[in-house]
Amino acid sequence: MFLELKEIDLELEDLSIFELLKETEKKTGKKFLFKLITNKGELKPGTMILINGRNIFHMQKLDSIVSDGDEISIFPPGGGG
Repeated sequence: MFLELKEIDLELEDLSIFELLKETEKKTGKKFLFKLITNKGELKPGTMILINGRNIFHMQKLDSIVSDGDEISIFPPGGGG
């Protein structure tokens, strides 16, 4: 099962989405980055991360900066068939 939290509030200075994800993993104690990011440090196919409704794929990807008040939505790759 993926991270079951629906919402988490963090108070941090501006940082990249990748740094935010690492911090979230540390604060929650739940390992989930391996489900979103490849060993090469790229988003896995099917992963969608939004900052204020904008897909980071159309921004600076994992280097996209998150600022105070931004809303982050994470959609892990889905399975199915």
